[in-house]
Amino acid sequence: MIRHIAVFRWHEGTTPEQIDAVREGLDALPGTVDSIRSYAHGPDLRLGDGRWDYVVIAEFDDVAGYHAYVEHPTHVAVRSERIAPLVADRAQVQIVS
Repeated sequence: MIRHIAVFRWHEGTTPEQIDAVREGLDALPGTVDSIRSYAHGPDLRLGDGRWDYVVIAEFDDVAGYHAYVEHPTHVAVRSERIAPLVADRAQVQIVS
């Protein structure tokens, strides 16, 4: 199993409506991208210092499934149209779980 974790910091001035649009776009992916086995995303709860604003955690059977997700047209659209304009900083890791 491959686990993908991406965290985001939004630009100053990002609105709740923009974050809702991100959430709605991401919500559509598990029903659209067949290779997704598990999918969770949401805003950080702000329970301490040094936090990011938003996280996506996705699981796939294998590396091919991860690549199918990354390259899927719906994911590409959500990433480029809803997420990228808001991102001040981004980090990601993929691990075997």
